[in-house]
Amino acid sequence: MSELSNVVNLKKYSLDDLNSKASRELISSCHSQLDSDGLCLLPNFVTAAFIDEIISEVKEQEMKLFYTEHWRTPFGTGSIKGKKNVVQTRASMRSFGYDLLKPDSKLRLLYESDIFLAFLRKILKNDKLFKCIDPMISCLITICREGDELGWHYDPNDGVVTLLLQKSTNGGEFEFVPDVASPGIEPTKKELSILDNQDEDIISISQNPGTLSLFNGSNSLHRVAPVDKNSERIMAVLSYSNEPDYMFSSNIRNRFLGRSS
Repeated sequence: MSELSNVVNLKKYSLDDLNSKASRELISSCHSQLDSDGLCLLPNFVTAAFIDEIISEVKEQEMKLFYTEHWRTPFGTGSIKGKKNVVQTRASMRSFGYDLLKPDSKLRLLYESDIFLAFLRKILKNDKLFKCIDPMISCLITICREGDELGWHYDPNDGVVTLLLQKSTNGGEFEFVPDVASPGIEPTKKELSILDNQDEDIISISQNPGTLSLFNGSNSLHRVAPVDKNSERIMAVLSYSNEPDYMFSSNIRNRFLGRSS
């Protein structure tokens, strides 16, 4: 726990005793957030010093950032929702692999912490949540600059964990509409209105740096809106699996990092 004192805001989020009254109340609040709209936000989860250190660590290796742009069906690889690939949305960003972090990086310390994992298991009600062992993708840092975005899509799984390191000055909001997925072959009118950015139920979230997010996105269309000029959005994506010793495919590695090893 002493190692996490320079990482997690332990005054607000005490992880040392998950059975304490304060922790039980916190976890209950997280459950309520997830039950309400599938999104749990924990502001100021990490310290300001942690954020500064990780951003500096990435900036020092600016030349190693990999830019990727691709188009995808909003309904997932292979149309996981059973829908035809009638529309595609754009995803563009720069990525920084987990293997490029320093051996003593505080982001490594957070991701590899069993205490942090136990906390996530409680919130997600999943005792079989495991850290990935992939040296490159387990914890990916993504940077969205002018014109970059993560277009509307569903996730193939729930319980996506992200940590905002830097908020874009303009644009880059996280937007979503809870519980809109349908099993039909064709996209619904609701889905099409969301993809056209016209739906009245779109929720726009402007998070502050240091916010830990847990999101159930398999039934909720969501996106990161395009980032405007002179802005930069930096996010850490922490990946977990329902099976131990999970490794990502070479296709995923190449897509996000331009290399397989």
